[in-house]
Amino acid sequence: MLPQSKQDTLWLREQDHAAINLHRWQQQVELLSNFYRSDISAILQVNNSNFQIVSSQQSQDFGLKGGLIFLDENLLAMIETHNGVGLLTTTGASLSGQLSQFRQVLVEVIFWPDGELFGCVVICNPNQQKFRDKLRPLVETTRSLVQSELKQLFLMNQVKMLSVQDEHTCMLNKYGFSLMAPRQLSLSRRFGSHAGIVMVEAIFDSPNKVNSETKLRLLARIIHNSLRDADVSARISENQFIILCFIDNESNLDALVLRLKKQFAKEAKAVKVITGQSYFAPDIQISLDPMQNQARESLNLSRLELQNNHKPQ
Repeated sequence: MLPQSKQDTLWLREQDHAAINLHRWQQQVELLSNFYRSDISAILQVNNSNFQIVSSQQSQDFGLKGGLIFLDENLLAMIETHNGVGLLTTTGASLSGQLSQFRQVLVEVIFWPDGELFGCVVICNPNQQKFRDKLRPLVETTRSLVQSELKQLFLMNQVKMLSVQDEHTCMLNKYGFSLMAPRQLSLSRRFGSHAGIVMVEAIFDSPNKVNSETKLRLLARIIHNSLRDADVSARISENQFIILCFIDNESNLDALVLRLKKQFAKEAKAVKVITGQSYFAPDIQISLDPMQNQARESLNLSRLELQNNHKPQ
C-alpha cells in the first residue's frame, strides 16, 4: 500500500516548495521584532523532537540564525500539550535549549492542517510590555499566514500522492509503479540484490463491477501483507497487479509466488487468480520493461493453461 505523505518528516528550509514563501515568513518575523522590540523573533519547525529555525530576526548575534537545529525538551513538552488557543508566556530559565538565554519568551503554536504539530513562533525578550495585548493580532496574523501556506503545501502533496495511487485499492497505480520501481531496483543493484517481477491477474466470471472491486481490494490487501517494505506493488490495469520483489535467489521467488497462491486460495476463494513471473540477477543491466515483458509472457502461458483446463473434453 502507498504510505501517507508526512510533510513534517522534512525540514522546510532544505527543500523548494511552490506553496511556501520563506521571504514572506522572514518579513513577518521582522515585523514582530520591530513592533515588539524583541531581542529575537523567529519561526521554528519541530521534527523528531528537534527544532530548526526557519526564519529569524535578531537585534544582535545570539547565535540563532535560520537553519540552526537545536534540542529543547521543555519547549517541546510545552507546545505539545498546548491546545493552540492563546499566547504562551514562559521564562528562559524554564527552557533547556538555545532560548534559555532569554529572560522572557512568548510562544504561539503552529499546526499542520490535519492537526499535527508544525512548530511555533517565538518572541524573545519583548520590550513592548505596555502594548503587548494590542500587538497580539500581529502574532495571530503571522500564525495564520504560516498555516495557510502549510495548508497549500499539504493539499499539493495530497494531490501528488493521489496522482500515483489507485483510488480503489490504495496501492500505487501504473504511473506510481513506473516512478517507484526503477528507484528501488537501482538501489537494490548497489547492494547486489536479486529481483523478480510477479504479475497477478484476477479472472472474473461475473460482470458485477461493485463485487469485482471488493474482490480486487481483497487481493490488494493479501499482496501487501505478503511483501517486505523494500518491495513495490501496484495495480496496473482493471484486474492486474504487478510486484517488484527483492530476493536472494530464484527459489525465493518461487516461494513468494507459492505463498501468494496459498493466501489467495485461503482468503479469496471466490476469485480465480493466475500469475506470471520473471527472475533476474543484479549483474543483468536491463531496464524494467524486458523484465515485465518476461513476466507478462509467463502470465499469458498461465492464462492459456487455465483456458485449456476448462475446455470441454
